[in-house]
Amino acid sequence: MTGAPAGTATLATLGDASGNVLIVDDFPDTLALYEAVLSEDGHNVRLASNGLEALRKVDELEPEVVLLDVSMPGLDGVEVLKRLRTRRGGGPAVIMLTAARREPHAIEAGLKEGADAYLTKPIDSRELVARVRAALETFRLKRVLEAQRRDHIAMLVHDLRHPLSSLGLIAEVLESEDMSAAEFQATVSQIRTMCADMSRLVDGVLVASRLEAGVFTVEARTIPARAIIGPMLAVFSPVATRRRVALSLEGSLDLEVHADPQKLRQALDNVLANALKFTPRGGRVRVRVGREPGPPALTVFEIADTGPGVAEVERDRIFDRYSQGARGRAAGGAGLGLAIARGIAEAHHGSIEVGTGDLGGASFRITLPA
Repeated sequence: MTGAPAGTATLATLGDASGNVLIVDDFPDTLALYEAVLSEDGHNVRLASNGLEALRKVDELEPEVVLLDVSMPGLDGVEVLKRLRTRRGGGPAVIMLTAARREPHAIEAGLKEGADAYLTKPIDSRELVARVRAALETFRLKRVLEAQRRDHIAMLVHDLRHPLSSLGLIAEVLESEDMSAAEFQATVSQIRTMCADMSRLVDGVLVASRLEAGVFTVEARTIPARAIIGPMLAVFSPVATRRRVALSLEGSLDLEVHADPQKLRQALDNVLANALKFTPRGGRVRVRVGREPGPPALTVFEIADTGPGVAEVERDRIFDRYSQGARGRAAGGAGLGLAIARGIAEAHHGSIEVGTGDLGGASFRITLPA
């Protein structure tokens, strides 16, 4: 059994311990030894005896892991590594092979140029197998994440392109037709709605980027719940009415909440928008705010709906920014909303979870320290 070619890793290949390996060394005995060890472990092994041959075979074979000797005549291992890292996607995983006592500078240079690991000669066969397996798994995981990121960007572009196209059509209508005052106001309202949707999407991308970079911060202060829930309902009540969904509130808006109002509002907006999206006409969405006694005491925001709910096997990964549950895939969209909601809740030292609510559909609960 052989591994998937470079760049084609999928979630299904992550558990496969075998892969495509290229060994580069100018000593034939070393090549033969490493080939025997790795072939026995199930890998598809190819050999190269110098740097130029290695670069050619990388193009031909697309290996997932390259074992690369540092000291070779002509093009040495560090220079080969440098050229590999200029390729699209950064090239395969590279394990440098060094004689540590004579080549400490090579280890430093290799790591600086992006080597994934290094092994010192003589190399124990068990360590060789373990390092190659680890490099293979890391390489495939990176490829899967890159593919998911590309899909994610494509969805974002799609979500932005649609309202932009609609705005262009509306502009043509405004230029070419006589409109009554009422029709003109309705068109302006439609433009504002589209701009607001695009603004929320762009804001979501920025928040997701900051969360991923670890530079997202909150500025919490004590505020009444109505300062967050009131404006949120004012925005989404017309949406619920258009979709013929009953939107209700339970709990006291005088309840004090310790949070960053703007960021918490964004998290709740995302969850409420998600609930309205998946609740059928004639259904119901309920927003509840309350306190749960501790220790520690918690402030709880619950948004429950009468939609199809979330399958138990998907309840963890729907909060991942690179994954969507079945109902998210069916409805389309970038899938950022719930990931952002989780990031904001955790930034407040709180949490978000989903289950089946008493309304029969999904129930999302954001809990924050009181």
